[in-house]
Amino acid sequence: MSAYYDLFEKPDVNKTGKQQPLYARFIPKGTIEQKEFLNRVHLFTGISRSLLEGAMAAFMDELRDCLADGWTVELGELGYFTPSLSCQREVMEKKELRAASVRLRGLNFRVSKEFYKELDKKMQLERHPQSASKSESSVPLLSVEQRFRLLEEYLQQYPCINRAQYARLTGRSVKQAVTDLNLFIEDGLLMKHGAGRNVVYLRKNS
Repeated sequence: MSAYYDLFEKPDVNKTGKQQPLYARFIPKGTIEQKEFLNRVHLFTGISRSLLEGAMAAFMDELRDCLADGWTVELGELGYFTPSLSCQREVMEKKELRAASVRLRGLNFRVSKEFYKELDKKMQLERHPQSASKSESSVPLLSVEQRFRLLEEYLQQYPCINRAQYARLTGRSVKQAVTDLNLFIEDGLLMKHGAGRNVVYLRKNS
């Protein structure tokens, strides 16, 4: 069994107009939903499904309560969960912003070194079999949340992205890419720099 990857062009940050080197990105085979995941754990451990379901529900409830109460939560060798915040408006001085204008943006997860090392040992990578032949129209439709997740992963590696790169990343047309990117700007998640064809998009500092 192998995990799939594909190769994509790096952003032309310096606007040289030259072809850029490629980078590798993980290509998921799909999503293992909770029911199937619990079935897999049940078969491996012999623990009853009802007990696993109850334990998972309890984990989620307690995780949510601890995070809401202001804690970073460690789940063994898996890693750490920490809330991520954003400001609803830009300010220059701390006294200009009240707590009511600060909102939960998301949840950061930092994997532990032990979990990462074990995963790295187990993962066997191979090029996605449809990589050379797939067309843009064959890319499965992604939800807005999935598209933003891909964008976040991309911007964790590179400082900015342009419309064409976002379109290739998500399987959208350039026109649809502009719509998505403007939506993310309106939501306070991105900021735009430049004009015309030289526009790039960056993560907005929270």
